[in-house]
Amino acid sequence: MPNNTTLTATTPEEMLRVLKDSDYDTAIALHVLGQSLGCKIEPKTGAKSYKVMYWVLKPKKRALFTIECSEKKWRVKANLFRIAAYQDNAQQAPEAVRAAIKKTRPCVLCNPGCAWHPAYELDGERYLPCYGAGHYFSKLSKDDWVALMGLIALESGAHLVF
Repeated sequence: MPNNTTLTATTPEEMLRVLKDSDYDTAIALHVLGQSLGCKIEPKTGAKSYKVMYWVLKPKKRALFTIECSEKKWRVKANLFRIAAYQDNAQQAPEAVRAAIKKTRPCVLCNPGCAWHPAYELDGERYLPCYGAGHYFSKLSKDDWVALMGLIALESGAHLVF
């Protein structure tokens, strides 16, 4: 899509259609996951890209994950902040998924509300990620995406098997 073209999609399904081949298939699988978890789904149009946000509503409304996409690139921002609750599963995730989790900016207590969240260990190191940053994932293999979907389901509190 040229830079001077107006983005016109309004539904999540239309927005994800800018992706091609396996990227589209993966994004649709993530969309279906969000639906199956009962997420509130909020599509947004930016200047050059789309965002589809997936919110859990209980016990407190918060963004679970976001698909950010344009014709040229895409990524997923997953807010995996309860990893301590499913740490063994995260430890078993593929290296690419663990590497992306480890890259998340550490918490510097910039917001008084985030001081309570638990740290977790991954590959023998302690992490306390910034709640505002989230974990970003892109260019993963099919198996890596499936593993990430499992972690997202666990984060939501669901016990889905992948």
